[in-house]
Amino acid sequence: MGQMAAKQNQNHNLAVQEENQVQEPDKENMEIEYADQISVENQKFPFCIVWTSIPVATWLIPCIGHTGICTSEGTIHDFGGPYYVAIDNFTFGKPLKYVRLNKEFEVSRQTWDDAILKADDEFKQQTHNLFTNNCHSHIAKALINMKYKGKQSYTMFHIWLMLIISGQYVSFGRFVMTFLPTIIFYGIILMVVFLSK
Repeated sequence: MGQMAAKQNQNHNLAVQEENQVQEPDKENMEIEYADQISVENQKFPFCIVWTSIPVATWLIPCIGHTGICTSEGTIHDFGGPYYVAIDNFTFGKPLKYVRLNKEFEVSRQTWDDAILKADDEFKQQTHNLFTNNCHSHIAKALINMKYKGKQSYTMFHIWLMLIISGQYVSFGRFVMTFLPTIIFYGIILMVVFLSK
């Protein structure tokens, strides 16, 4: 009996090891697939928050902009105005900056996408307010729905902070696109002030 139990235990351990060996490559493949799916040209950013500038507002304050959250396939969803959520048609143009989330696949594809769709449905019933209920709020709600990182306390401030701290520009050209209008705008003001003296 003792030998039989030991053999069964050994077989169980081997089965667990084989299962782990099967799962690890799958995760590696998911990570490779995730990286390959990002396409700046096609505006596809899987598991990302994306950001773009808002004319005039971003020129005045470069850290202000419009945001969207992307599905596991990279499709952008953004709260673009009262009772309106844009899908695959980013409201203010092409993304200039993005933040990668779900790098360790803490959230499954299905849960991630369902959480975004649920947030969409909620915000299609809401008015848009620049200061209290905006595109950042929509993303925060999606992260709350999926319990991202085990948290349910995301706010528009958290989204803004993620973009400031972890955001990376899509390209050097789009980095220039972000700040060039600001430089020109304040440059003209300084020139006018200087010449008026």
